[in-house]
Parts: sequence; C-alpha cells; structure tokens
Amino acid sequence: MAIAAAACGDRAARTDAARRSGADTSRTSAASADSLTLAERRRAGGRIVFLSERDSTPQVYTILATGEGERRLSLGAGASFPAAVSPDGRMVLAVAVREEGGEHGEQMTVLPAGGSATRALGPASSRARSPSWAPDGRWLVFESDRQSFRDLYRIGVDGSGLRRLTNNREGNFDPAVSPDGRSIAFASSRDGDAEVYVMRSDGGGQRRLTAFFRDDWGPRWSPDGGTIAFLSNREGSDRIFLVAPDGTGLRKLNADSTRSLGQEADIAWSPDGSRIAHTLHAGPGVSRIRIVDVRTGAAREVGGVTAASQPAWSPDGRFLAFTASARTGAEADAELWIARADGTAATPITHAKGADWLPIWAR
Repeated sequence: MAIAAAACGDRAARTDAARRSGADTSRTSAASADSLTLAERRRAGGRIVFLSERDSTPQVYTILATGEGERRLSLGAGASFPAAVSPDGRMVLAVAVREEGGEHGEQMTVLPAGGSATRALGPASSRARSPSWAPDGRWLVFESDRQSFRDLYRIGVDGSGLRRLTNNREGNFDPAVSPDGRSIAFASSRDGDAEVYVMRSDGGGQRRLTAFFRDDWGPRWSPDGGTIAFLSNREGSDRIFLVAPDGTGLRKLNADSTRSLGQEADIAWSPDGSRIAHTLHAGPGVSRIRIVDVRTGAAREVGGVTAASQPAWSPDGRFLAFTASARTGAEADAELWIARADGTAATPITHAKGADWLPIWAR
C-alpha cells in the first residue's frame, strides 16, 4: 500500500511489489570496505524523512544522515505515509489513513519537523495523494477523489482557499508545481490514455504535451524549469523521457538502451539539474539505482546493492539516500542507505526490524 508513491492508475502497487520482492532476495554487505565515514555523513546535512513499518502501523520518521537523531513524527494509531517536505524543510506533509467500518479514508496532515502538534489539511476522502509544494511554501496542489474519480486541487498551507483545478471524469493525477510556481505539470486520462499536460497554477490554460497511444505519467520539473521528465511505456516497458514545457525536444533519458532493459521508475532530479537518479527494476528481486547525465545520457549505478530503489538527493547534491535490504533470509527487510553522488560507498543508516523506505531528503 504505497500511498505516498501512488500515481496514474494507482501504480503504487508496482512500487510496493518491487520493494517487497527485492527486500526478500537481495544480498548486500553492511560492512563494505567502501563505506561513508561518519565525517562524510555529517557533512551531508539536512534530515531524511521516511516511512517505517517498525511499529504496529506504518509511520513517518526522520533521521540524520549519520544515523543519529532518529524520531517518529506522526502520532496516533492509524497509518501515516510521508508525501512531501516543504521547501524550507520545516513541515512534512503526510497522508493519514483511517479504516473504519469497512471504509477506507485518507487525509493530508502537516507534521512540523520540530515536533509540535500535527494538523489536518484539506478535506478527507477515500484518496488524497501526490501533493506538490509551491516554491514559496504558501500553497500546494494534490489529487483527490472527493468529487470525482480523481482530480487536482489547490489549497493554502493554512487550509484556506481550497480550489478545484481540473474536472474530467477520466481522472487527473501526479501534479508537479514548476520551480517558479507559475505552472503545474500533471497526467490526465481525458483523451483515453494517460498523457502529460501543463496548466497555469490557477488551473487555466490546460494544454497537452505528449501524444501517444500508451501511457505517459509522473512528470517532474528540472530545477531550472526548462525540462520535464516523465515516465512512459510507449516502448513496451516503463522508460524515462524528457520534454520541454512547450512540448518540443522529446527524447529518451538513457542513451544506452541495452542497459535499460527493465522498468524505470522513481525520477529524482539532482539539485543542479545535471543528473537524474532513478530505479531500474531489472527482474524479480533485482533493482538498481542509476545516475544519468541529462546532457549525454551516460549512466552509472550505485554499487554494492542488488535491490535498491527510491533515490532522493541531498540538498547539496553530493549524496543519495535510497531504500535497500541490509539483511537476508527470513528477517530480510528494507533499510535506508546513503551513498556518494557517484554511486560509491553505499552505507546503511537504519537497522530496525521492520521495513524503512520512501526517503525524502529535507533541508
């Protein structure tokens, strides 16, 4: 139930299945000769927000790159999934899940990183997912089924100004606010299959960027706003493509297609926009993280792990956090790891019984 990673057509199930199969079969070494030193990890800075299943229900935790300062952010008995961190790193958006009387409900909640009281944000519904912050941290956009199968809404961080931005019975998904806050990229199935669209931040001027008879989804803006990366199965497998916000310059990210056999997922732009880290699901129990040069398409992989996924860049772009398995056999589960930005020195930073995954690196 990967609620925070839910995408067009509820593709969260694929993410969760890959995580679980990988955690059960990977062979990694927590004592690698090439590991990050404590001094390096201290220089990484920021905090990593993540989902942990060490409690009776999934909950939101935070930890330093050193493995120190670990604490739980979400409260209460119900499950809670991390979804996004505010631009200043002070607030964590989570999706709180409630199961009552056979009914499934979700609501976004604000979890202050400093540990003060949490609060609900926006209306509850059976699906409330995929929030994306505006760069000034004053508002956000999210997807919800409160009035339809799935549409996009805008709301102030204080809960004011709730506004519906789309209205299509086929569904709208995966919103991503541009770095300048003026536009929102999203996926929509209004034309029969999922395609990537862009609209103004007020919902106006909706226009289609992609046109293919197979699905395009999961748009992610480059830090300078000049490129949108998205996922597409137009080649029969999930691949990452790049396109300009005006729909021109469409191209595939990975230049070496022979090494890209498998399913690509989890797009993560580096802070300087020069690289994209992503997951490559290469087979049952085998997933790797690739770091791709956006200009040339040249790629390298995070070494030392055979079941890694969900990369997240440090704020300075020098490190990657990701999910991998640190144990084997009956007690195998996912842990948080970090590595240098060149893929070397993979090092686990959590060691709890119960999966730790879905990392988001905050300032």
